Amino acid sequence: MTDKRRPNKLSPASTRGYDQVIDFFSNIGLSREASMYVKMFRDIVPWRFAVLLISAETLERSVKAVALDLAYLCGLNLYPVIVLDNLQVAGGNLVRPAAQSGSQKLKAPGRRIRDLVATSSRLVSAVTAAGGKAAGVHNEIFSLRTPQPEKPDFDFRILAGHLNLAPLKSLVKNRHIPVISPVAMDNRGQLRIISAEKVAKALCKRIEPQKFIVISEQGGILDRKGELIRNIILSTDYKSLIASGDLDENALQQLEAGVRVLREVPNLTLQFASAGNLLYELFTVKGQGTYIRAGHEIREARSFKGLDLERLRELIEDGFDKALVEDYFREPPHRVLYERNYHGVIVVKPLEGDIFYLDKFVVGRRWQGEGMGAPLWRELTKHYAKLIWRASPHNPINRWYLEQAEGFQRTPEWNIYWIGLTPQEVGKYIERVKKTRRTVV
Repeated sequence: MTDKRRPNKLSPASTRGYDQVIDFFSNIGLSREASMYVKMFRDIVPWRFAVLLISAETLERSVKAVALDLAYLCGLNLYPVIVLDNLQVAGGNLVRPAAQSGSQKLKAPGRRIRDLVATSSRLVSAVTAAGGKAAGVHNEIFSLRTPQPEKPDFDFRILAGHLNLAPLKSLVKNRHIPVISPVAMDNRGQLRIISAEKVAKALCKRIEPQKFIVISEQGGILDRKGELIRNIILSTDYKSLIASGDLDENALQQLEAGVRVLREVPNLTLQFASAGNLLYELFTVKGQGTYIRAGHEIREARSFKGLDLERLRELIEDGFDKALVEDYFREPPHRVLYERNYHGVIVVKPLEGDIFYLDKFVVGRRWQGEGMGAPLWRELTKHYAKLIWRASPHNPINRWYLEQAEGFQRTPEWNIYWIGLTPQEVGKYIERVKKTRRTVV
């Protein structure tokens, strides 16, 4: 029987495997998103691909489904760092606790460590049986000797500062997925189980992964009706969601934990998913679970002075995958709109009178598909009623440009778009725009 949630078995070459991923998502109308992530994942350092925090309940009920997807990722030369959750350790709320009987007792520390090691071995064996490679990592990554690291107030940043990444890099270099049991050494040399959530956050802070995904049986944050909340932008949705009363105590704790993660580890996006939807989370923008991001702060400058031109150049060259001409910043702009972390930028140049030329609209490859284009464009249209711009016929967002524009003309070399221009103004300026020199080559 064919599993509808994942592509067919990979061919030996990972390049062909990527093609199969794109073909699979093309069948459900998501080829552009899949293509974007395939390109991104091909270019990254392998051990910075993703961090996955997997709930204890999922590892008990759905270990085969998880293992199948992990083995599939091995075939693509992608090796996420896995952190095994342990709900009996304080210090985390990202994973919603499973229903438990009131008589359940807390296990002794030694028993909990043995259970974690056994869970790790079970997942490693399942990945191997599915055709992938994985290896358990226990206390090797923590060169840490501190009193009571399992306490709720233990700062995850201490873990981040004492992480030894060499074992992870070595495993990934040898094409194995690292499976981490959250165990550290205290100041007396004894092993202690620590919060898996803090371990995951420490890893995210150190390795800056492309994705941080929490896998649980619930598959996301649920409201009081048991319905999945798909998308949360903290800058616009957080206060209203809290005030609505739609979240029960567990969901509120999950959301608050997510807020802390995004505040403590900048530039991260957080996704909640079920075991069966892992590939959707990795190869599409919003996945099938709950997608949380901080939102984007758009800033404005009226010149290039005072901006970090090195970061701005890196952003433009990354977004276009081409080199920016050396003298680009010598010609003054009319306005620069940029995301505060230089993840996206719009550069507007004066044309004549109240008509302006949209010279650059760029989002860094890492942030394409993360919803940054819309707030940048909103800020642009607040300032300009008359705009004209051009794009290569092969530009992947030409369809989106067409939706924003009031007029469009195709030429052999350029697609020309405009907003607010009269037919006479279009005729006057379209040739001028076509002949504007190329600044990314």
